[in-house]
Amino acid sequence: MSEYMLKSNISADIMHLKEINPDLYGAWMDYHNSAFTDGALTKKEKELIAVAAAHITRCSYCIRSRVTISKKHSASDEEISEAIYVAMRFAMGAPYAYTSMAFEAWDALENDIPLTEGHFFKKNIAHEIKCFSDASADMGDKFKEFTKKVFADGALSKDFKRGLMGLCCANMTRCPYCIRGCAKDAKAAGYSKEQIAEAMNVGMVMSGGACYAHSSVAMYTLDGINEKEQKNTGS
Repeated sequence: MSEYMLKSNISADIMHLKEINPDLYGAWMDYHNSAFTDGALTKKEKELIAVAAAHITRCSYCIRSRVTISKKHSASDEEISEAIYVAMRFAMGAPYAYTSMAFEAWDALENDIPLTEGHFFKKNIAHEIKCFSDASADMGDKFKEFTKKVFADGALSKDFKRGLMGLCCANMTRCPYCIRGCAKDAKAAGYSKEQIAEAMNVGMVMSGGACYAHSSVAMYTLDGINEKEQKNTGS
């Protein structure tokens, strides 16, 4: 038994997962592989989107894999680093948008309105976001400047970062405001429904992929349990 929770090489554990239910494993791999074939988006574009997505999932195996594959498909270090910053920005994006709920509650309390009245997720949160930005003072300005730099044209285009990579990340953070904003950006940039769908499928695969990679922990645990049971039964 290793003293480390996450092993560097998990191939044996993944093989164990496959052996337990080959049919389910095959269906997963069929979907996984289809999401990364050339289509409305190139494989390189999808792999760069996956680099950002892997950072959203915080899966070390996924990060290592997607960076390696991206490099094999001619992605530059600059493109990969920009993808990571997009992920960082969207990891902040949901908490940023949800500040609207805190400031909506604040306004309600100041006006003696019960917090149990009304609905969550107003369509227009501009007022609440302004309240948050104003209250944040210098921090708000620095956040806006960071956002501006993340989405500026660079090794990756602004349109790609906001409309496709951003949409993938927004779906993964489950932020309705971010999803809506990125879908609008994608449409304005001229991306097709097929390109948008492929970007979101990459996000779905990467979300599942983190569970897939971390199944190695479950398989490793099962091996330990089964080994103990065999010793106890003498078989």
